[in-house]
Amino acid sequence: MASANDSHFFTSPSEQRDQQDEAEFLYNRPLREKNQQLEEENLKLKQLLRESGISWSPSLILDPNREHGIWAESTWPSGKKGTRPRPSRTTATRSSARHERRLPSLPTEIHLRILEYAMTSDFPIIDPLCKLDQESITSEEKKRGNQIAIGFLSTCRAYHVEGTEFLWSNNTFIFTSHSALRTFANVDLQYRRNIKHITMRIIAKYYDDDEDRRHIAPHPVHEPSRSRTMHIPTHIRTKEDTMARRGFKSYTWLQVVDFLDALRPPFDPKHVYGQPRPRLLPGLESLRIDLVNCPPEFLNPPGGPALHNLASHDLASTLNELQITGITDCQWGADLSNQLARMVKDDGLLLKHGTAFMQGSKGLRRITKGEHAEWRMRVVRAWKVLAKEYAEAQKRNGNPAPLNHHLAHREYHANAVRAAPEEEDHPPTIWKVRRTLWKKVPLSRECEDRDWVEFDRTSGFRIHEEQYGDDSFDVYDEDELVCHHCGVMHSPYEEDY
Repeated sequence: MASANDSHFFTSPSEQRDQQDEAEFLYNRPLREKNQQLEEENLKLKQLLRESGISWSPSLILDPNREHGIWAESTWPSGKKGTRPRPSRTTATRSSARHERRLPSLPTEIHLRILEYAMTSDFPIIDPLCKLDQESITSEEKKRGNQIAIGFLSTCRAYHVEGTEFLWSNNTFIFTSHSALRTFANVDLQYRRNIKHITMRIIAKYYDDDEDRRHIAPHPVHEPSRSRTMHIPTHIRTKEDTMARRGFKSYTWLQVVDFLDALRPPFDPKHVYGQPRPRLLPGLESLRIDLVNCPPEFLNPPGGPALHNLASHDLASTLNELQITGITDCQWGADLSNQLARMVKDDGLLLKHGTAFMQGSKGLRRITKGEHAEWRMRVVRAWKVLAKEYAEAQKRNGNPAPLNHHLAHREYHANAVRAAPEEEDHPPTIWKVRRTLWKKVPLSRECEDRDWVEFDRTSGFRIHEEQYGDDSFDVYDEDELVCHHCGVMHSPYEEDY
Protein backbone atom coordinates (compact mmCIF):
# COMPACT_ATOMS: atom_id res chain seq x y z
CA MET A 1 0.00 0.00 0.00
CA ALA A 2 1.20 3.51 -0.78
CA SER A 3 -0.28 6.59 0.82
CA ALA A 4 -0.22 10.19 -0.33
CA ASN A 5 -1.64 11.67 2.86
CA ASP A 6 -3.77 10.72 5.82
CA SER A 7 -7.07 10.70 3.90
CA HIS A 8 -6.21 8.62 0.82
CA PHE A 9 -4.65 5.19 0.48
CA PHE A 10 -3.73 3.83 -2.92
CA THR A 11 -3.14 0.25 -4.02
CA SER A 12 0.07 -0.01 -6.05
CA PRO A 13 -0.13 -2.32 -9.08
CA SER A 14 2.36 -5.04 -9.91
CA GLU A 15 4.41 -4.36 -13.04
CA GLN A 16 3.79 -6.91 -15.79
CA ARG A 17 3.24 -7.09 -19.54
CA ASP A 18 -0.28 -8.00 -20.60
CA GLN A 19 -0.39 -11.34 -22.37
CA GLN A 20 -3.53 -10.49 -24.35
CA ASP A 21 -2.00 -7.35 -25.87
CA GLU A 22 1.20 -9.22 -26.71
CA ALA A 23 -0.76 -12.05 -28.33
CA GLU A 24 -2.67 -9.56 -30.49
CA PHE A 25 0.56 -7.91 -31.61
CA LEU A 26 2.16 -11.24 -32.52
CA TYR A 27 -1.00 -12.24 -34.41
CA ASN A 28 -1.05 -9.06 -36.50
CA ARG A 29 2.64 -9.15 -37.26
CA PRO A 30 2.57 -12.19 -39.61
CA LEU A 31 -0.59 -10.78 -41.22
CA ARG A 32 1.29 -7.62 -42.17
CA GLU A 33 4.12 -9.68 -43.60
CA LYS A 34 1.67 -11.83 -45.55
CA ASN A 35 -0.06 -8.75 -46.95
CA GLN A 36 3.28 -7.38 -48.08
CA GLN A 37 4.12 -10.63 -49.86
CA LEU A 38 0.73 -10.66 -51.58
CA GLU A 39 1.16 -7.04 -52.66
CA GLU A 40 4.57 -7.76 -54.19
CA GLU A 41 3.19 -10.83 -55.94
CA ASN A 42 0.25 -8.81 -57.27
CA LEU A 43 2.57 -6.17 -58.72
CA LYS A 44 4.67 -8.83 -60.48
CA LEU A 45 1.56 -10.42 -61.98
CA LYS A 46 0.31 -7.06 -63.22
CA GLN A 47 3.66 -6.40 -64.84
CA LEU A 48 3.50 -9.75 -66.66
CA LEU A 49 -0.01 -8.95 -67.87
CA ARG A 50 1.08 -5.53 -69.14
CA GLU A 51 4.01 -7.01 -71.03
CA SER A 52 1.68 -9.57 -72.64
CA GLY A 53 -0.98 -7.02 -73.55
CA ILE A 54 -3.59 -8.57 -71.27
CA SER A 55 -5.81 -6.34 -69.15
CA TRP A 56 -6.51 -7.16 -65.50
CA SER A 57 -9.54 -4.84 -65.51
CA PRO A 58 -12.68 -5.23 -67.66
CA SER A 59 -12.71 -1.46 -68.29
CA LEU A 60 -9.20 -1.31 -69.77
CA ILE A 61 -7.41 -2.83 -72.75
CA LEU A 62 -3.69 -2.93 -73.44
CA ASP A 63 -1.97 -2.56 -76.78
CA PRO A 64 0.61 -5.37 -77.06
CA ASN A 65 2.27 -3.60 -80.01
CA ARG A 66 3.24 -0.60 -77.89
CA GLU A 67 6.57 -0.54 -76.04
CA HIS A 68 6.60 -1.75 -72.43
CA GLY A 69 2.90 -2.52 -72.57
CA ILE A 70 1.78 1.12 -72.55
CA TRP A 71 -1.97 1.45 -72.24
CA ALA A 72 -4.12 2.23 -75.24
CA GLU A 73 -7.22 4.36 -74.94
CA SER A 74 -9.69 3.53 -72.20
CA THR A 75 -12.66 1.50 -73.34
CA TRP A 76 -16.04 0.87 -71.84
CA PRO A 77 -17.51 -2.62 -71.89
CA SER A 78 -20.13 -2.90 -74.59
CA GLY A 79 -23.58 -4.32 -74.14
CA LYS A 80 -24.06 -2.82 -70.67
CA LYS A 81 -26.76 -0.36 -69.87
CA GLY A 82 -25.61 3.13 -68.98
CA THR A 83 -22.17 2.91 -70.64
CA ARG A 84 -20.84 5.79 -72.66
CA PRO A 85 -19.26 5.33 -76.10
CA ARG A 86 -15.51 5.42 -76.52
CA PRO A 87 -14.30 8.68 -78.07
CA SER A 88 -12.59 8.37 -81.40
CA ARG A 89 -8.83 8.64 -81.69
CA THR A 90 -9.06 11.91 -83.61
CA THR A 91 -11.38 13.52 -81.08
CA ALA A 92 -9.22 12.43 -78.15
CA THR A 93 -6.04 13.62 -79.85
CA ARG A 94 -7.47 17.06 -80.68
CA SER A 95 -8.92 17.44 -77.20
CA SER A 96 -5.64 16.52 -75.52
CA ALA A 97 -3.70 18.81 -77.85
CA ARG A 98 -5.93 21.76 -76.98
CA HIS A 99 -5.60 20.86 -73.29
CA GLU A 100 -1.81 20.72 -73.52
CA ARG A 101 -1.67 24.12 -75.21
CA ARG A 102 -3.80 25.58 -72.40
CA LEU A 103 -1.57 24.31 -69.58
CA PRO A 104 1.62 26.27 -68.83
CA SER A 105 4.97 24.51 -68.79
CA LEU A 106 6.46 24.83 -65.30
CA PRO A 107 10.17 24.50 -64.54
CA THR A 108 11.34 21.45 -62.63
CA GLU A 109 12.21 23.60 -59.60
CA ILE A 110 8.58 24.74 -59.34
CA HIS A 111 7.38 21.14 -59.53
CA LEU A 112 9.72 20.20 -56.70
CA ARG A 113 8.59 23.12 -54.56
CA ILE A 114 4.96 22.17 -55.02
CA LEU A 115 5.79 18.56 -54.21
CA GLU A 116 7.73 19.54 -51.10
CA TYR A 117 4.86 21.71 -49.87
CA ALA A 118 2.36 18.90 -50.48
CA MET A 119 4.45 16.34 -48.57
CA THR A 120 5.18 18.55 -45.53
CA SER A 121 2.75 18.48 -42.62
CA ASP A 122 2.06 21.39 -40.29
CA PHE A 123 1.81 18.96 -37.37
CA PRO A 124 3.77 15.85 -36.36
CA ILE A 125 2.68 12.65 -38.08
CA ILE A 126 1.36 10.13 -35.54
CA ASP A 127 2.19 6.43 -35.95
CA PRO A 128 3.25 6.45 -39.62
CA LEU A 129 2.55 3.22 -41.55
CA CYS A 130 0.08 2.13 -38.85
CA LYS A 131 -3.60 2.49 -38.11
CA LEU A 132 -4.27 5.20 -35.53
CA ASP A 133 -5.30 4.14 -32.05
CA GLN A 134 -8.13 6.51 -31.14
CA GLU A 135 -7.37 6.16 -27.42
CA SER A 136 -3.82 7.45 -27.93
CA ILE A 137 -4.65 10.78 -29.60
CA THR A 138 -6.38 13.90 -28.34
CA SER A 139 -9.67 15.29 -29.60
CA GLU A 140 -7.80 18.10 -31.37
CA GLU A 141 -5.66 15.56 -33.22
CA LYS A 142 -8.77 13.60 -34.23
CA LYS A 143 -10.29 16.70 -35.84
CA ARG A 144 -7.30 17.37 -38.06
CA GLY A 145 -7.74 16.43 -41.67
CA ASN A 146 -5.13 15.02 -43.99
CA GLN A 147 -1.96 17.06 -43.61
CA ILE A 148 -0.13 15.73 -46.66
CA ALA A 149 -1.16 14.91 -50.24
CA ILE A 150 0.01 11.31 -50.22
CA GLY A 151 -1.55 10.75 -53.66
CA PHE A 152 1.37 12.61 -55.22
CA LEU A 153 3.56 9.54 -54.65
CA SER A 154 1.44 7.41 -57.01
CA THR A 155 1.50 9.94 -59.87
CA CYS A 156 4.74 8.83 -61.47
CA ARG A 157 8.08 7.33 -60.57
CA ALA A 158 9.89 10.67 -60.38
CA TYR A 159 7.30 12.11 -58.00
CA HIS A 160 7.46 8.94 -55.92
CA VAL A 161 11.24 9.14 -55.51
CA GLU A 162 11.39 12.86 -54.74
CA GLY A 163 8.19 12.89 -52.67
CA THR A 164 9.33 10.00 -50.47
CA GLU A 165 12.49 11.94 -49.65
CA PHE A 166 10.45 15.01 -48.68
CA LEU A 167 8.00 12.92 -46.64
CA TRP A 168 10.60 11.40 -44.31
CA SER A 169 13.01 14.35 -44.12
CA ASN A 170 10.62 17.32 -43.72
CA ASN A 171 8.29 15.92 -41.04
CA THR A 172 8.48 14.97 -37.39
CA PHE A 173 6.88 11.84 -35.98
CA ILE A 174 5.09 10.71 -32.82
CA PHE A 175 4.91 7.05 -31.85
CA THR A 176 2.24 5.92 -29.39
CA SER A 177 3.15 2.21 -29.25
CA HIS A 178 6.30 0.17 -29.53
CA SER A 179 4.67 -1.88 -32.32
CA ALA A 180 4.29 1.29 -34.42
CA LEU A 181 7.95 2.08 -33.82
CA ARG A 182 8.98 -1.44 -34.86
CA THR A 183 6.87 -1.16 -38.01
CA PHE A 184 8.88 1.94 -38.94
CA ALA A 185 11.70 -0.45 -39.81
CA ASN A 186 9.84 -1.04 -43.11
CA VAL A 187 11.05 2.41 -44.22
CA ASP A 188 14.28 2.19 -46.17
CA LEU A 189 17.45 2.93 -44.22
CA GLN A 190 18.42 5.81 -46.53
CA TYR A 191 15.37 7.72 -45.24
CA ARG A 192 15.54 6.57 -41.61
CA ARG A 193 19.13 7.70 -41.17
CA ASN A 194 18.16 11.35 -41.81
CA ILE A 195 15.58 11.54 -38.99
CA LYS A 196 17.00 13.64 -36.14
CA HIS A 197 14.10 13.83 -33.66
CA ILE A 198 11.07 11.76 -32.66
CA THR A 199 8.53 11.78 -29.82
CA MET A 200 7.47 8.73 -27.82
CA ARG A 201 4.03 9.07 -26.25
CA ILE A 202 4.09 6.32 -23.64
CA ILE A 203 0.65 5.90 -22.07
CA ALA A 204 0.65 3.74 -18.95
CA LYS A 205 -1.78 0.84 -19.12
CA TYR A 206 -3.52 -0.78 -16.17
CA TYR A 207 -5.30 -4.14 -16.00
CA ASP A 208 -7.55 -5.86 -13.49
CA ASP A 209 -9.65 -9.01 -13.42
CA ASP A 210 -12.26 -7.50 -11.10
CA GLU A 211 -14.59 -5.25 -13.08
CA ASP A 212 -16.33 -3.97 -9.94
CA ARG A 213 -13.13 -2.59 -8.43
CA ARG A 214 -12.25 1.06 -9.03
CA HIS A 215 -8.75 2.44 -8.68
CA ILE A 216 -7.70 5.95 -7.71
CA ALA A 217 -4.23 7.46 -7.63
CA PRO A 218 -2.59 10.81 -6.85
CA HIS A 219 -3.22 13.38 -9.55
CA PRO A 220 -0.15 13.79 -11.81
CA VAL A 221 -0.49 17.60 -11.73
CA HIS A 222 0.82 18.58 -8.31
CA GLU A 223 -0.88 21.43 -6.45
CA PRO A 224 0.56 22.32 -3.03
CA SER A 225 -2.68 23.95 -1.90
CA ARG A 226 -4.81 20.81 -2.17
CA SER A 227 -4.66 17.06 -2.59
CA ARG A 228 -6.17 15.77 -5.83
CA THR A 229 -6.81 12.25 -7.05
CA MET A 230 -7.59 10.68 -10.41
CA HIS A 231 -9.45 7.56 -11.47
CA ILE A 232 -7.20 5.10 -13.25
CA PRO A 233 -8.70 3.82 -16.55
CA THR A 234 -8.42 0.04 -16.31
CA HIS A 235 -8.65 -2.70 -18.93
CA ILE A 236 -10.72 -5.61 -17.65
CA ARG A 237 -9.30 -9.10 -18.09
CA THR A 238 -10.99 -12.46 -17.58
CA LYS A 239 -10.16 -14.45 -14.47
CA GLU A 240 -8.31 -17.67 -15.19
CA ASP A 241 -8.08 -20.81 -13.08
CA THR A 242 -4.30 -20.93 -13.39
CA MET A 243 -1.28 -19.90 -11.35
CA ALA A 244 -0.94 -16.71 -13.40
CA ARG A 245 -0.62 -13.55 -11.33
CA ARG A 246 -3.98 -11.93 -10.80
CA GLY A 247 -5.24 -8.62 -9.52
CA PHE A 248 -4.25 -5.07 -10.36
CA LYS A 249 -1.37 -4.87 -12.84
CA SER A 250 0.43 -2.04 -14.63
CA TYR A 251 2.46 -1.71 -17.81
CA THR A 252 4.61 1.38 -17.30
CA TRP A 253 8.39 1.16 -17.15
CA LEU A 254 8.30 -2.18 -18.98
CA GLN A 255 6.60 -0.25 -21.78
CA VAL A 256 9.57 2.14 -21.75
CA VAL A 257 11.80 -0.93 -22.12
CA ASP A 258 9.81 -2.10 -25.15
CA PHE A 259 10.01 1.35 -26.77
CA LEU A 260 13.78 1.48 -26.30
CA ASP A 261 14.14 -2.08 -27.53
CA ALA A 262 12.44 -1.02 -30.78
CA LEU A 263 15.30 1.46 -31.36
CA ARG A 264 17.85 -1.35 -31.53
CA PRO A 265 19.13 -2.47 -34.95
CA PRO A 266 16.35 -4.20 -36.92
CA PHE A 267 17.04 -7.12 -39.21
CA ASP A 268 18.10 -6.08 -42.70
CA PRO A 269 18.61 -8.81 -45.33
CA LYS A 270 20.71 -6.36 -47.39
CA HIS A 271 23.18 -5.72 -44.59
CA VAL A 272 26.82 -6.47 -45.39
CA TYR A 273 28.20 -9.16 -43.12
CA GLY A 274 30.99 -7.95 -40.84
CA GLN A 275 29.82 -4.34 -40.71
CA PRO A 276 28.12 -2.82 -37.61
CA ARG A 277 24.35 -3.07 -37.88
CA PRO A 278 22.73 0.41 -37.84
CA ARG A 279 20.07 1.19 -35.27
CA LEU A 280 16.49 1.87 -36.27
CA LEU A 281 17.25 5.62 -36.39
CA PRO A 282 21.03 5.96 -36.78
CA GLY A 283 20.94 9.77 -36.99
CA LEU A 284 18.68 10.34 -33.97
CA GLU A 285 20.02 13.31 -31.98
CA SER A 286 17.13 14.35 -29.73
CA LEU A 287 14.28 12.38 -28.20
CA ARG A 288 11.17 13.47 -26.34
CA ILE A 289 9.34 11.02 -24.06
CA ASP A 290 5.84 11.96 -22.89
CA LEU A 291 4.88 9.77 -19.93
CA VAL A 292 1.10 9.65 -19.49
CA ASN A 293 -0.83 8.48 -16.40
CA CYS A 294 2.20 7.84 -14.23
CA PRO A 295 1.08 9.15 -10.80
CA PRO A 296 3.64 10.02 -8.11
CA GLU A 297 4.15 7.68 -5.15
CA PHE A 298 2.03 5.04 -6.86
CA LEU A 299 4.17 2.79 -9.06
CA ASN A 300 6.87 0.31 -8.13
CA PRO A 301 10.42 1.39 -9.09
CA PRO A 302 12.00 -0.22 -12.17
CA GLY A 303 13.69 -3.51 -11.45
CA GLY A 304 15.80 -6.04 -13.28
CA PRO A 305 18.59 -5.54 -15.81
CA ALA A 306 16.43 -4.92 -18.91
CA LEU A 307 16.19 -1.13 -18.66
CA HIS A 308 19.83 -0.80 -17.59
CA ASN A 309 21.09 -2.94 -20.48
CA LEU A 310 19.24 -0.83 -23.03
CA ALA A 311 19.84 2.67 -21.67
CA SER A 312 23.38 2.13 -20.34
CA HIS A 313 24.78 -0.17 -23.01
CA ASP A 314 22.87 -0.74 -26.26
CA LEU A 315 21.67 2.88 -26.58
CA ALA A 316 24.16 4.57 -24.27
CA SER A 317 25.56 7.99 -25.25
CA THR A 318 23.56 8.27 -28.48
CA LEU A 319 21.56 11.48 -27.88
CA ASN A 320 22.53 15.13 -27.71
CA GLU A 321 19.28 16.00 -25.93
CA LEU A 322 16.60 14.09 -24.03
CA GLN A 323 13.26 15.64 -23.03
CA ILE A 324 11.02 13.85 -20.52
CA THR A 325 7.57 15.06 -19.50
CA GLY A 326 5.34 13.48 -16.89
CA ILE A 327 8.29 12.28 -14.81
CA THR A 328 7.29 12.11 -11.15
CA ASP A 329 9.19 13.39 -8.11
CA CYS A 330 9.34 10.03 -6.36
CA GLN A 331 11.51 6.92 -6.27
CA TRP A 332 9.93 5.58 -9.47
CA GLY A 333 10.61 8.80 -11.36
CA ALA A 334 14.12 9.21 -9.97
CA ASP A 335 15.19 5.67 -10.89
CA LEU A 336 13.69 5.91 -14.37
CA SER A 337 15.23 9.34 -15.00
CA ASN A 338 18.69 8.19 -13.87
CA GLN A 339 18.56 5.22 -16.21
CA LEU A 340 17.33 7.21 -19.22
CA ALA A 341 19.95 9.92 -18.64
CA ARG A 342 22.62 7.42 -19.66
CA MET A 343 21.35 7.58 -23.21
CA VAL A 344 22.62 11.18 -23.36
CA LYS A 345 26.17 11.91 -24.45
CA ASP A 346 28.68 13.71 -22.26
CA ASP A 347 27.85 17.44 -22.27
CA GLY A 348 24.37 16.51 -23.53
CA LEU A 349 21.19 18.17 -22.28
CA LEU A 350 18.61 16.51 -20.04
CA LEU A 351 15.27 18.35 -19.77
CA LYS A 352 12.40 17.35 -17.46
CA HIS A 353 8.93 18.84 -17.16
CA GLY A 354 5.56 18.17 -15.59
CA THR A 355 2.70 16.20 -17.07
CA ALA A 356 1.81 17.09 -20.67
CA PHE A 357 -1.07 14.62 -21.19
CA MET A 358 -3.57 12.73 -19.08
CA GLN A 359 -5.92 9.94 -20.10
CA GLY A 360 -9.29 9.55 -18.41
CA SER A 361 -12.80 8.34 -19.15
CA LYS A 362 -13.17 10.97 -21.89
CA GLY A 363 -9.96 10.00 -23.63
CA LEU A 364 -6.57 11.62 -23.90
CA ARG A 365 -6.31 15.35 -23.26
CA ARG A 366 -3.48 17.84 -23.15
CA ILE A 367 -2.62 19.48 -19.82
CA THR A 368 -2.30 23.21 -20.41
CA LYS A 369 -1.55 24.13 -16.80
CA GLY A 370 2.15 24.81 -16.39
CA GLU A 371 2.99 24.39 -20.07
CA HIS A 372 4.70 27.80 -20.10
CA ALA A 373 6.90 26.93 -17.13
CA GLU A 374 10.61 26.45 -17.71
CA TRP A 375 12.19 23.05 -18.11
CA ARG A 376 14.18 21.55 -15.26
CA MET A 377 17.49 21.35 -17.02
CA ARG A 378 20.86 19.78 -16.46
CA VAL A 379 23.93 19.02 -18.56
CA VAL A 380 24.83 15.36 -18.25
CA ARG A 381 28.37 14.46 -17.18
CA ALA A 382 29.73 17.96 -17.80
CA TRP A 383 32.50 17.15 -15.31
CA LYS A 384 34.09 14.64 -17.72
CA VAL A 385 36.08 17.42 -19.42
CA LEU A 386 37.46 18.48 -16.05
CA ALA A 387 38.35 14.89 -15.18
CA LYS A 388 40.23 14.47 -18.45
CA GLU A 389 42.17 17.69 -17.91
CA TYR A 390 43.01 16.64 -14.35
CA ALA A 391 44.25 13.21 -15.47
CA GLU A 392 46.47 14.73 -18.18
CA ALA A 393 47.89 17.26 -15.70
CA GLN A 394 48.68 14.49 -13.21
CA LYS A 395 50.39 12.48 -15.92
CA ARG A 396 52.56 15.45 -16.94
CA ASN A 397 53.53 15.96 -13.30
CA GLY A 398 54.58 12.33 -12.97
CA ASN A 399 51.56 11.28 -10.89
CA PRO A 400 49.50 9.02 -13.17
CA ALA A 401 46.25 7.56 -11.89
CA PRO A 402 46.58 4.13 -10.22
CA LEU A 403 45.86 1.09 -12.38
CA ASN A 404 42.33 -0.20 -12.00
CA HIS A 405 40.80 -2.67 -14.43
CA HIS A 406 37.29 -1.35 -13.74
CA LEU A 407 38.30 2.25 -14.46
CA ALA A 408 40.20 1.10 -17.55
CA HIS A 409 37.06 -0.63 -18.82
CA ARG A 410 35.07 2.58 -18.39
CA GLU A 411 37.78 4.67 -20.04
CA TYR A 412 37.85 2.37 -23.06
CA HIS A 413 34.14 2.78 -23.69
CA ALA A 414 34.21 6.51 -22.87
CA ASN A 415 36.86 7.14 -25.53
CA ALA A 416 34.81 5.23 -28.11
CA VAL A 417 31.87 7.67 -27.82
CA ARG A 418 32.09 11.33 -28.72
CA ALA A 419 30.67 14.03 -26.49
CA ALA A 420 27.79 16.22 -27.60
CA PRO A 421 29.05 18.91 -29.99
CA GLU A 422 29.70 22.36 -28.58
CA GLU A 423 27.13 24.89 -29.72
CA GLU A 424 28.62 27.81 -31.63
CA ASP A 425 28.05 31.57 -31.50
CA HIS A 426 27.18 31.53 -27.81
CA PRO A 427 27.60 34.65 -25.63
CA PRO A 428 30.92 35.19 -23.84
CA THR A 429 31.14 34.15 -20.21
CA ILE A 430 31.89 36.65 -17.44
CA TRP A 431 33.50 34.07 -15.13
CA LYS A 432 37.28 34.12 -14.78
CA VAL A 433 37.80 30.94 -12.77
CA ARG A 434 34.49 29.10 -12.84
CA ARG A 435 34.20 26.45 -15.58
CA THR A 436 30.99 26.75 -17.58
CA LEU A 437 29.38 25.84 -20.91
CA TRP A 438 26.49 27.22 -22.96
CA LYS A 439 23.41 25.46 -24.29
CA LYS A 440 20.37 26.60 -26.26
CA VAL A 441 17.31 25.53 -24.27
CA PRO A 442 13.59 25.62 -25.23
CA LEU A 443 11.73 28.48 -23.57
CA SER A 444 8.84 26.27 -22.43
CA ARG A 445 7.35 22.81 -22.86
CA GLU A 446 5.47 23.43 -26.11
CA CYS A 447 7.66 26.25 -27.46
CA GLU A 448 10.23 25.54 -30.14
CA ASP A 449 12.04 28.86 -29.65
CA ARG A 450 15.30 28.56 -27.74
CA ASP A 451 17.49 30.85 -25.70
CA TRP A 452 21.06 30.65 -24.41
CA VAL A 453 21.57 29.29 -20.89
CA GLU A 454 24.91 28.98 -19.10
CA PHE A 455 25.65 25.85 -17.04
CA ASP A 456 28.21 25.09 -14.37
CA ARG A 457 30.51 22.25 -15.39
CA THR A 458 31.04 21.00 -11.86
CA SER A 459 27.38 20.50 -10.98
CA GLY A 460 25.81 20.42 -14.45
CA PHE A 461 23.02 22.80 -13.38
CA ARG A 462 22.20 26.20 -14.85
CA ILE A 463 23.65 29.38 -13.41
CA HIS A 464 20.83 31.56 -12.07
CA GLU A 465 20.69 35.30 -12.54
CA GLU A 466 21.30 36.09 -8.87
CA GLN A 467 24.75 34.48 -9.10
CA TYR A 468 25.95 36.89 -11.75
CA GLY A 469 27.86 39.78 -10.26
CA ASP A 470 28.72 37.84 -7.08
CA ASP A 471 32.45 37.07 -7.05
CA SER A 472 31.97 34.41 -4.38
CA PHE A 473 30.57 32.08 -7.07
CA ASP A 474 33.58 32.60 -9.36
CA VAL A 475 35.51 29.61 -8.00
CA TYR A 476 36.65 26.21 -9.20
CA ASP A 477 38.08 23.71 -6.73
CA GLU A 478 39.06 20.45 -8.38
CA ASP A 479 39.55 18.81 -4.99
CA GLU A 480 35.77 18.68 -4.63
CA LEU A 481 35.62 16.09 -7.40
CA VAL A 482 38.82 14.15 -6.73
CA CYS A 483 38.28 10.90 -4.83
CA HIS A 484 40.57 10.63 -1.81
CA HIS A 485 40.65 6.84 -2.09
CA CYS A 486 41.68 6.33 -5.73
CA GLY A 487 42.92 9.79 -6.75
CA VAL A 488 40.56 9.95 -9.74
CA MET A 489 38.05 12.70 -10.40
CA HIS A 490 34.48 11.39 -10.08
CA SER A 491 31.02 12.79 -10.59
CA PRO A 492 29.31 14.67 -7.76
CA TYR A 493 26.29 12.41 -8.40
CA GLU A 494 26.12 8.72 -7.66
CA GLU A 495 24.00 8.00 -10.75
CA ASP A 496 26.70 9.35 -13.12
CA TYR A 497 29.58 7.23 -14.27
